[in-house]
Amino acid sequence: MSVAKNYVYNTLLQISNILIPFITIPYITRVLDPQGIGIVAYTNSIVQYFILLATLGMTLYGNRTIAYVRNDKKVLNKTFWELFFLKLFTSIISIFVYVFFVFTINSDYKIVYYIQLINLIAVVFDISYFFMGIEDFKKTSIRSITIKIISTILIFIIIKKPEDYVYYALISASGNFVGQFILWKYLPEYIKLEKVSKEKILYHLRNTIKLFIPMIAIQIYTVLDKTMIGILANESEVAFYDMSQRLVKMTLALVTSIGIVMLPKISNLISLNDNAKITYYARKVFDYITYASVFIMLMMIITMPTFVPIFFGRDFIKVKDIIMIISPIILFISWSNFFGIQLMVPMKLEKYLTLSVTIGAIVNFSLNYFLIPKYQSIGAAISTIIAEFLVTLVQIVIIRKYIKISEITKGIWKHFISGILVYGILYQVTKLNIESLEKIIIEVFLGLILYLTFEFILKSEINSLVVSKMISFMKIKKN
Repeated sequence: MSVAKNYVYNTLLQISNILIPFITIPYITRVLDPQGIGIVAYTNSIVQYFILLATLGMTLYGNRTIAYVRNDKKVLNKTFWELFFLKLFTSIISIFVYVFFVFTINSDYKIVYYIQLINLIAVVFDISYFFMGIEDFKKTSIRSITIKIISTILIFIIIKKPEDYVYYALISASGNFVGQFILWKYLPEYIKLEKVSKEKILYHLRNTIKLFIPMIAIQIYTVLDKTMIGILANESEVAFYDMSQRLVKMTLALVTSIGIVMLPKISNLISLNDNAKITYYARKVFDYITYASVFIMLMMIITMPTFVPIFFGRDFIKVKDIIMIISPIILFISWSNFFGIQLMVPMKLEKYLTLSVTIGAIVNFSLNYFLIPKYQSIGAAISTIIAEFLVTLVQIVIIRKYIKISEITKGIWKHFISGILVYGILYQVTKLNIESLEKIIIEVFLGLILYLTFEFILKSEINSLVVSKMISFMKIKKN
């Protein structure tokens, strides 16, 4: 399958990740109170550490490893089972440790902790890395979209009062489990059962640990925020922060989804020593993610004061301030995803990925410790921005030794100029005294038209490509 088709399937998944929460979140934030939502978010942040132990960086390592060997069916078959049995072993250990942890803690909501165990058990059956490695994104995307739709229906049927946050956690965890299990239906098309050697499993274990270390660091400044807010502040502040992160990362997924598609592609090109194509793809992708990130970041900053009260309700008004503060991570994470995941991982530069995210984790943890007690969720947002910026900066400094940065970044200044000009105009629109919904519609459509126009004036290559694709799509629909 082509990169374009895979990106379409993955983008459809990311769009569903945006549209479905747009349906469920306004309902959830009005039926459940901030404390209930915060309990689910906090317990989920705890189980994520055990999921990290169970996966040992398998999502990235498995994706890359399968991509390297996918042209040899015999090796592919053996490699899959080696990776599966490795993860089965680490998952069983993690499950036992988690059950012991929950059994020994003193908590008023142990039932939610036990429900989160379903997410950990789901790791055993997660073979999405295999289908990503062979670049078959259709199956993983359709599976995920179907499960999300079913989960949405269950939320509206079951959740009716504040105490139903327990069912909210159960629906989410069960959907994750069923989604992972479904992929096994398609596996016999590619793989047959085969014995594997203990030596090969140990070989993969050593290699996954190299990616496990940066995954720990990434977890510290992506999940530890919520854990620390829960400890140093309260569950309601966890809910505010969690909702802001969800909205920002829903839109961010539209940009970073290209990274999931490009990882196996770049890995395969590296195995073929095709440096010309690697540079070609790198330049195109970086231009696109910068182009898209600047526009999305701009729209988040402009629309949030009007959007948050409508979408989340008055009880979650603080989410507006958090999102406006944290929105620059859309650009920083897009860039770090490109340099770290799309380039460093395929090039087997894990030690430098580890260095960059470790610096980010240390900075994030340190700033959280001082800022959360005083500024609560706002303090966590400030810490995250600084950490993400440093991660990106370190990766740029390192990767320039391996690839010509000036060739990749050529022309991205046009996107920043366009963004600044659009912001200056839209800022005046925000002052207009008109209905909230009308204002959001005007801001989004005017922002899009202005951004495309300024990009056209500046002769942006990626803008020309996007516009031509949009025109082609409209012509097809018309016919």
